[in-house]
Amino acid sequence: MSQQEITLDQSAIPSAEFNFDLLLGGIKNAMKGITSRDLYMINVTDLEKLQILDGLNVRIKDAALDEHIRSLADKMKAEGFKSSKPLEVVVLEEGGVDRLVVTDGHCRLTAVKIALAEGATIKQVPCVTLPSKGTSLQDLIAGLVTSNSGKPLTTYETALVCKRLFNYGWEEAQIAKRLGIGVKHVNMLLELISAPLSIVTMVQNGEVSATFAVETLRKHRDGAATILREGLSKAKADGKTRVTKGYLPGAALSKLVKRQADTLYKAAKSISEDPGYSALSEKTRTTLDKLLADINEREKALDAKLQKAAAAAETEAEQERQKEESEA
Repeated sequence: MSQQEITLDQSAIPSAEFNFDLLLGGIKNAMKGITSRDLYMINVTDLEKLQILDGLNVRIKDAALDEHIRSLADKMKAEGFKSSKPLEVVVLEEGGVDRLVVTDGHCRLTAVKIALAEGATIKQVPCVTLPSKGTSLQDLIAGLVTSNSGKPLTTYETALVCKRLFNYGWEEAQIAKRLGIGVKHVNMLLELISAPLSIVTMVQNGEVSATFAVETLRKHRDGAATILREGLSKAKADGKTRVTKGYLPGAALSKLVKRQADTLYKAAKSISEDPGYSALSEKTRTTLDKLLADINEREKALDAKLQKAAAAAETEAEQERQKEESEA
Protein backbone atom coordinates (compact mmCIF):
# COMPACT_ATOMS: atom_id res chain seq x y z
CA MET A 1 0.00 0.00 0.00
CA SER A 2 1.46 3.33 -0.99
CA GLN A 3 2.06 6.05 1.57
CA GLN A 4 -0.33 8.93 0.94
CA GLU A 5 0.54 12.48 1.87
CA ILE A 6 -2.21 14.00 3.97
CA THR A 7 -3.05 17.33 5.50
CA LEU A 8 -4.68 16.74 8.85
CA ASP A 9 -7.53 18.72 10.30
CA GLN A 10 -7.76 18.85 14.09
CA SER A 11 -11.17 17.15 13.91
CA ALA A 12 -9.51 14.07 12.38
CA ILE A 13 -7.41 13.50 15.49
CA PRO A 14 -9.01 11.61 18.40
CA SER A 15 -8.88 13.28 21.79
CA ALA A 16 -6.11 12.46 24.25
CA GLU A 17 -8.85 12.63 26.90
CA PHE A 18 -11.30 9.75 27.26
CA ASN A 19 -13.57 9.03 30.21
CA PHE A 20 -16.54 6.70 30.44
CA ASP A 21 -18.43 5.21 33.38
CA LEU A 22 -17.76 1.55 32.64
CA LEU A 23 -20.38 -0.91 33.87
CA LEU A 24 -19.87 -4.45 32.63
CA GLY A 25 -22.90 -6.48 31.65
CA GLY A 26 -23.62 -10.19 31.34
CA ILE A 27 -22.21 -12.07 28.35
CA LYS A 28 -24.86 -14.81 28.28
CA ASN A 29 -27.73 -12.34 28.26
CA ALA A 30 -26.13 -10.15 25.60
CA MET A 31 -25.35 -13.14 23.39
CA LYS A 32 -28.85 -14.66 23.35
CA GLY A 33 -29.71 -15.91 19.89
CA ILE A 34 -26.08 -15.79 18.76
CA THR A 35 -24.47 -19.11 17.83
CA SER A 36 -21.29 -20.12 19.62
CA ARG A 37 -18.58 -22.65 18.99
CA ASP A 38 -15.02 -21.52 19.75
CA LEU A 39 -16.20 -18.03 18.75
CA TYR A 40 -19.49 -16.20 18.91
CA MET A 41 -20.92 -15.94 15.40
CA ILE A 42 -23.16 -12.94 14.83
CA ASN A 43 -25.48 -13.08 11.84
CA VAL A 44 -24.94 -10.14 9.51
CA THR A 45 -28.64 -9.33 9.92
CA ASP A 46 -27.83 -8.57 13.58
CA LEU A 47 -24.81 -6.33 13.00
CA GLU A 48 -26.67 -3.43 14.60
CA LYS A 49 -26.05 -5.22 17.91
CA LEU A 50 -22.36 -4.37 17.54
CA GLN A 51 -21.92 -0.80 18.73
CA ILE A 52 -19.03 1.66 18.79
CA LEU A 53 -18.08 3.55 21.94
CA ASP A 54 -17.68 7.11 20.65
CA GLY A 55 -14.18 8.45 21.22
CA LEU A 56 -12.60 5.12 22.24
CA ASN A 57 -10.76 4.44 18.97
CA VAL A 58 -7.52 6.42 18.54
CA ARG A 59 -7.14 5.93 14.79
CA ILE A 60 -6.70 9.18 12.88
CA LYS A 61 -9.27 9.65 10.14
CA ASP A 62 -7.14 10.19 7.06
CA ALA A 63 -6.74 8.92 3.52
CA ALA A 64 -4.47 6.08 4.67
CA LEU A 65 -7.21 4.79 6.99
CA ASP A 66 -9.81 5.01 4.23
CA GLU A 67 -7.49 3.08 1.91
CA HIS A 68 -6.95 0.41 4.57
CA ILE A 69 -10.70 -0.06 5.12
CA ARG A 70 -11.27 -0.19 1.37
CA SER A 71 -8.63 -2.92 1.07
CA LEU A 72 -10.26 -4.92 3.88
CA ALA A 73 -13.68 -4.65 2.24
CA ASP A 74 -12.31 -5.89 -1.09
CA LYS A 75 -10.64 -8.87 0.61
CA MET A 76 -13.86 -9.71 2.44
CA LYS A 77 -15.79 -9.64 -0.83
CA ALA A 78 -13.32 -12.13 -2.28
CA GLU A 79 -12.53 -14.30 0.76
CA GLY A 80 -15.23 -13.67 3.37
CA PHE A 81 -14.70 -12.60 6.97
CA LYS A 82 -11.82 -14.68 8.31
CA SER A 83 -12.47 -16.34 11.67
CA SER A 84 -8.77 -15.93 12.48
CA LYS A 85 -9.42 -12.17 12.76
CA PRO A 86 -12.53 -11.96 14.98
CA LEU A 87 -13.89 -8.74 16.38
CA GLU A 88 -13.22 -8.21 20.08
CA VAL A 89 -16.19 -6.97 22.08
CA VAL A 90 -17.04 -6.13 25.67
CA VAL A 91 -20.53 -6.31 27.14
CA LEU A 92 -21.52 -3.05 28.81
CA GLU A 93 -24.67 -2.39 30.77
CA GLU A 94 -26.41 0.91 30.15
CA GLY A 95 -29.84 1.78 31.51
CA GLY A 96 -30.37 -1.83 32.54
CA VAL A 97 -29.71 -3.04 28.98
CA ASP A 98 -26.66 -5.06 27.92
CA ARG A 99 -24.96 -3.93 24.73
CA LEU A 100 -22.05 -5.26 22.70
CA VAL A 101 -19.30 -2.70 22.21
CA VAL A 102 -16.41 -3.29 19.80
CA THR A 103 -12.99 -2.83 21.44
CA ASP A 104 -10.80 -4.22 18.64
CA GLY A 105 -11.77 -4.46 14.98
CA HIS A 106 -13.34 -1.08 14.26
CA CYS A 107 -11.89 -1.10 10.74
CA ARG A 108 -13.07 -4.65 10.08
CA LEU A 109 -16.60 -3.79 11.23
CA THR A 110 -16.72 -0.80 8.89
CA ALA A 111 -15.24 -2.89 6.08
CA VAL A 112 -17.73 -5.74 6.41
CA LYS A 113 -20.62 -3.28 6.24
CA ILE A 114 -19.15 -1.86 3.02
CA ALA A 115 -18.62 -5.35 1.61
CA LEU A 116 -22.20 -6.35 2.39
CA ALA A 117 -23.55 -3.17 0.81
CA GLU A 118 -21.59 -4.07 -2.33
CA GLY A 119 -23.02 -7.57 -2.57
CA ALA A 120 -20.74 -9.77 -0.44
CA THR A 121 -22.30 -13.09 0.59
CA ILE A 122 -20.96 -13.09 4.15
CA LYS A 123 -23.43 -14.72 6.55
CA GLN A 124 -21.79 -14.36 9.97
CA VAL A 125 -19.13 -12.28 11.71
CA PRO A 126 -16.91 -13.92 14.38
CA CYS A 127 -16.51 -12.25 17.78
CA VAL A 128 -14.65 -12.88 21.01
CA THR A 129 -15.66 -11.29 24.30
CA LEU A 130 -13.59 -9.71 27.03
CA PRO A 131 -14.18 -11.07 30.56
CA SER A 132 -17.36 -9.80 32.20
CA LYS A 133 -15.44 -9.38 35.44
CA GLY A 134 -12.20 -7.50 36.08
CA THR A 135 -12.09 -5.53 32.83
CA SER A 136 -11.47 -1.81 33.41
CA LEU A 137 -11.57 1.27 31.21
CA GLN A 138 -7.77 1.35 31.40
CA ASP A 139 -7.74 -2.23 30.04
CA LEU A 140 -9.78 -1.10 27.04
CA ILE A 141 -7.44 1.82 26.36
CA ALA A 142 -4.26 -0.25 26.72
CA GLY A 143 -5.87 -2.95 24.59
CA LEU A 144 -5.97 -0.57 21.64
CA VAL A 145 -2.24 -1.34 21.45
CA THR A 146 -1.82 -4.74 23.10
CA SER A 147 -4.92 -6.45 21.68
CA ASN A 148 -4.76 -4.88 18.24
CA SER A 149 -4.97 -7.70 15.70
CA GLY A 150 -5.36 -5.51 12.63
CA LYS A 151 -3.46 -2.57 11.17
CA PRO A 152 -0.80 -1.46 13.70
CA LEU A 153 -1.35 1.94 15.26
CA THR A 154 0.84 4.74 13.98
CA THR A 155 3.35 6.35 16.33
CA TYR A 156 1.05 9.29 17.06
CA GLU A 157 -1.95 7.01 17.64
CA THR A 158 0.15 5.06 20.15
CA ALA A 159 1.07 8.39 21.74
CA LEU A 160 -2.64 9.08 22.25
CA VAL A 161 -2.98 5.79 24.14
CA CYS A 162 0.01 6.70 26.33
CA LYS A 163 -1.46 10.12 27.08
CA ARG A 164 -4.82 8.66 28.07
CA LEU A 165 -3.18 6.21 30.46
CA PHE A 166 -1.00 9.03 31.82
CA ASN A 167 -4.15 11.07 32.42
CA TYR A 168 -5.52 8.16 34.46
CA GLY A 169 -2.56 8.57 36.80
CA TRP A 170 -0.28 5.88 35.38
CA GLU A 171 3.48 6.39 35.70
CA GLU A 172 5.65 6.24 32.58
CA ALA A 173 7.21 2.94 33.70
CA GLN A 174 3.75 1.42 34.23
CA ILE A 175 2.64 2.51 30.76
CA ALA A 176 5.83 1.13 29.22
CA LYS A 177 5.41 -2.26 30.90
CA ARG A 178 1.75 -2.58 29.93
CA LEU A 179 2.28 -1.61 26.30
CA GLY A 180 5.56 -3.50 25.90
CA ILE A 181 7.67 -0.48 24.97
CA GLY A 182 10.60 1.35 26.60
CA VAL A 183 10.21 4.07 29.22
CA LYS A 184 12.23 6.51 27.10
CA HIS A 185 9.91 5.81 24.19
CA VAL A 186 6.88 6.55 26.38
CA ASN A 187 8.42 9.86 27.47
CA MET A 188 9.05 10.75 23.84
CA LEU A 189 5.46 9.90 22.88
CA LEU A 190 4.08 12.03 25.71
CA GLU A 191 6.10 14.97 24.37
CA LEU A 192 4.89 14.29 20.84
CA ILE A 193 1.28 14.74 21.96
CA SER A 194 1.88 18.46 22.54
CA ALA A 195 3.41 19.00 19.08
CA PRO A 196 1.78 21.49 16.68
CA LEU A 197 -0.68 20.03 14.18
CA SER A 198 1.73 20.66 11.29
CA ILE A 199 4.38 18.47 12.95
CA VAL A 200 1.80 15.80 13.83
CA THR A 201 0.83 15.76 10.15
CA MET A 202 4.47 15.29 9.11
CA VAL A 203 4.89 12.42 11.59
CA GLN A 204 1.64 10.79 10.45
CA ASN A 205 2.75 11.11 6.81
CA GLY A 206 6.10 9.50 7.58
CA GLU A 207 7.87 12.71 6.53
CA VAL A 208 9.76 12.92 9.82
CA SER A 209 10.40 10.35 12.52
CA ALA A 210 8.67 10.96 15.84
CA THR A 211 12.01 10.89 17.65
CA PHE A 212 13.58 13.51 15.39
CA ALA A 213 10.44 15.66 15.56
CA VAL A 214 10.60 15.68 19.37
CA GLU A 215 14.36 16.40 19.34
CA THR A 216 13.72 19.39 17.08
CA LEU A 217 10.88 20.57 19.33
CA ARG A 218 13.13 20.42 22.38
CA LYS A 219 15.83 22.44 20.67
CA HIS A 220 13.82 25.00 18.69
CA ARG A 221 10.44 25.11 20.49
CA ASP A 222 7.98 27.30 18.55
CA GLY A 223 10.38 27.49 15.61
CA ALA A 224 10.49 23.70 15.16
CA ALA A 225 7.62 23.49 12.68
CA THR A 226 9.17 26.05 10.34
CA ILE A 227 12.60 24.43 10.56
CA LEU A 228 11.20 20.97 9.81
CA ARG A 229 9.13 22.25 6.88
CA GLU A 230 12.18 23.96 5.38
CA GLY A 231 14.21 20.79 5.88
CA LEU A 232 11.48 18.69 4.25
CA SER A 233 11.44 20.99 1.22
CA LYS A 234 15.21 20.49 0.83
CA ALA A 235 14.84 16.73 1.25
CA LYS A 236 12.12 16.54 -1.41
CA ALA A 237 14.20 18.66 -3.78
CA ASP A 238 16.90 16.02 -3.30
CA GLY A 239 14.47 13.22 -4.15
CA LYS A 240 13.89 12.12 -0.55
CA THR A 241 10.56 11.69 1.24
CA ARG A 242 11.71 12.25 4.83
CA VAL A 243 13.52 15.11 6.53
CA THR A 244 16.58 14.18 8.57
CA LYS A 245 19.18 16.17 10.49
CA GLY A 246 21.28 16.60 7.36
CA TYR A 247 18.58 18.73 5.72
CA LEU A 248 18.11 21.21 8.56
CA PRO A 249 19.52 24.75 8.32
CA GLY A 250 23.18 24.81 9.34
CA ALA A 251 23.62 21.05 8.92
CA ALA A 252 26.26 21.45 6.20
CA LEU A 253 28.28 23.84 8.36
CA SER A 254 27.99 21.50 11.34
CA LYS A 255 29.36 18.60 9.28
CA LEU A 256 32.23 20.75 8.05
CA VAL A 257 33.12 21.85 11.58
CA LYS A 258 33.14 18.21 12.77
CA ARG A 259 35.43 17.20 9.91
CA GLN A 260 37.82 20.04 10.74
CA ALA A 261 37.64 19.56 14.53
CA ASP A 262 41.20 18.24 14.87
CA THR A 263 42.62 21.06 12.74
CA LEU A 264 40.65 23.67 14.71
CA TYR A 265 41.87 22.23 18.02
CA LYS A 266 45.49 22.33 16.91
CA ALA A 267 45.07 25.89 15.63
CA ALA A 268 43.49 27.04 18.92
CA LYS A 269 46.28 25.42 20.93
CA SER A 270 48.90 27.02 18.70
CA ILE A 271 47.32 30.44 19.18
CA SER A 272 47.32 30.02 22.99
CA GLU A 273 51.06 29.29 22.89
CA ASP A 274 51.89 32.21 20.59
CA PRO A 275 53.95 35.05 22.18
CA GLY A 276 51.33 37.53 20.99
CA TYR A 277 48.49 35.70 22.78
CA SER A 278 48.44 38.22 25.63
CA ALA A 279 47.61 40.97 23.14
CA LEU A 280 44.19 39.43 22.50
CA SER A 281 41.21 40.80 24.41
CA GLU A 282 40.52 39.29 27.82
CA LYS A 283 37.14 38.01 26.64
CA THR A 284 38.70 36.17 23.69
CA ARG A 285 41.46 34.67 25.85
CA THR A 286 38.96 33.57 28.51
CA THR A 287 36.76 31.86 25.93
CA LEU A 288 39.73 30.09 24.33
CA ASP A 289 41.23 29.08 27.70
CA LYS A 290 37.92 27.56 28.86
CA LEU A 291 37.55 25.65 25.60
CA LEU A 292 41.06 24.20 25.76
CA ALA A 293 40.71 23.38 29.48
CA ASP A 294 37.44 21.54 28.81
CA ILE A 295 39.03 19.51 26.01
CA ASN A 296 42.01 18.72 28.25
CA GLU A 297 39.76 17.48 31.07
CA ARG A 298 37.72 15.34 28.69
CA GLU A 299 40.94 13.88 27.28
CA LYS A 300 42.13 12.94 30.78
CA ALA A 301 38.77 11.38 31.62
CA LEU A 302 38.83 9.35 28.40
CA ASP A 303 42.39 8.14 29.09
CA ALA A 304 41.37 7.09 32.61
CA LYS A 305 38.35 5.23 31.25
CA LEU A 306 40.45 3.40 28.67
CA GLN A 307 43.06 2.46 31.30
CA LYS A 308 40.34 1.15 33.60
CA ALA A 309 38.82 -0.92 30.80
CA ALA A 310 42.24 -2.31 29.87
CA ALA A 311 42.94 -3.27 33.50
CA ALA A 312 39.55 -4.97 33.79
CA ALA A 313 40.17 -6.92 30.58
CA GLU A 314 43.60 -7.99 31.84
CA THR A 315 42.13 -9.13 35.16
CA GLU A 316 39.41 -11.09 33.38
CA ALA A 317 41.97 -12.75 31.11
CA GLU A 318 44.11 -13.71 34.12
CA GLN A 319 41.11 -15.21 35.92
CA GLU A 320 40.20 -17.18 32.82
CA ARG A 321 43.79 -18.45 32.53
CA GLN A 322 43.82 -19.55 36.19
CA LYS A 323 40.48 -21.31 35.72
CA GLU A 324 41.78 -23.23 32.70
CA GLU A 325 44.91 -24.27 34.64
CA SER A 326 42.84 -25.52 37.59
CA GLU A 327 40.64 -27.59 35.28
CA ALA A 328 43.61 -29.09 33.41
